[in-house]
Amino acid sequence: MEGYSIFKETIADMTWPAVDEAARRQAIMLVPIAVIEQHGPHLPLATDIYGACLLCVRIKAELGKAGVESVIAPPYYFGMNPTTGMFTGSLHVDRETMVNILTQLLLNYSRWGFQRQFVLNHHGDPAHNDAIMEAIRSVRSQGVDAVYTMGGFVQQFIEEAYTSAFHKPLPLPASALLRAPESKLTELARERLTKSTLHVHAEEFETSMIMRWYPDVLDPGFEVTDLAPVLPTPEEFDRAIQEGKWKELSPQGYIGDPSVAQADTGEIYALEAADIARAIVAWLS
Repeated sequence: MEGYSIFKETIADMTWPAVDEAARRQAIMLVPIAVIEQHGPHLPLATDIYGACLLCVRIKAELGKAGVESVIAPPYYFGMNPTTGMFTGSLHVDRETMVNILTQLLLNYSRWGFQRQFVLNHHGDPAHNDAIMEAIRSVRSQGVDAVYTMGGFVQQFIEEAYTSAFHKPLPLPASALLRAPESKLTELARERLTKSTLHVHAEEFETSMIMRWYPDVLDPGFEVTDLAPVLPTPEEFDRAIQEGKWKELSPQGYIGDPSVAQADTGEIYALEAADIARAIVAWLS
């Protein structure tokens, strides 16, 4: 189980001299990004940022084993939710605001001495991802080595959603886009643990992640086994996104089958974090 605070192991819990010393040692920076957004009747609004922070904490530990020092930026979670903005609790900022804030944050980290930055996002909305990538392009043009970093099923839903919405690949050069390959260990674990077929939002994987790593934020009286699967076809899902009818497609907000979630399945996150850490080590070498 991870600690409740999303500041755990981030620079927000460090003193400024400690952060300064890490920068002088040329530590790399992990930047967790997500949103505050509805995640069905069973998960907290902060589910995505819990996921991003979990990945960063686990990646940091794996990098340490490989002799690579890293620090974690304070989590950024004021993102874009045009697809689920009709639900109470889904915070949404406009694109210009998000790009400007993220750009300023990444430039701050660079000014302190953290030139190598690995951005890890845990939210699939295409507009949100497009804003992140614009911020990355902006800071890279100013000499910051910021890299959009993805692995596992998170990579899959980000890329699929983006391609479907914009009909083009992610708009970053190869030097700014790190896709972590899935290890055989992770592949076998995913095949063994996964019990459903559709993984979009507040479904088996995200529900299992919260069960495994942040159980204290769950309502102990709520039974996820009572939730009926919401399994639209790709065409139905795309149409709901394009027409702003997510709530009509899924009145309770989730897409997929959270009823089969189990804490053990949440271990996939730890395995995927290890895959990403190995990819970062290889990227740095």
